Amino acid sequence: MATVVVVTGDCEVRGTLGAMLAEHGISAVEVDDAMQAIARVGAMRTPPDLVLVDRRLARGADVELLESMRSRASLDDVPVVLFTAPGAGRARDDLRDSLDVGMLMAIVEAICAQDRGH
Repeated sequence: MATVVVVTGDCEVRGTLGAMLAEHGISAVEVDDAMQAIARVGAMRTPPDLVLVDRRLARGADVELLESMRSRASLDDVPVVLFTAPGAGRARDDLRDSLDVGMLMAIVEAICAQDRGH
């Protein structure tokens, strides 16, 4: 099963993306911020297939996460997709209105399939 790390401080968006990934047979590791992501990804036995990062993280945190991943040989080729889901509340509606969910899932599935050798 493919594993995707979802990094966003918005618990509704995090839960929504986690549920959508599960619907597609993809395991989601959900974290609140870049520091948690760095710790969780670093502790994983095998690297995730993909990291989804909300651009609304605290200023510079997304860059810190990317630099941390690229500095580790085991993580330097893990794809990272940046997304933005502006707005608060009604996460599923906001996410679907502000982000092309079909396109995001197509990107996720293509990357995960490629990593599985399909």
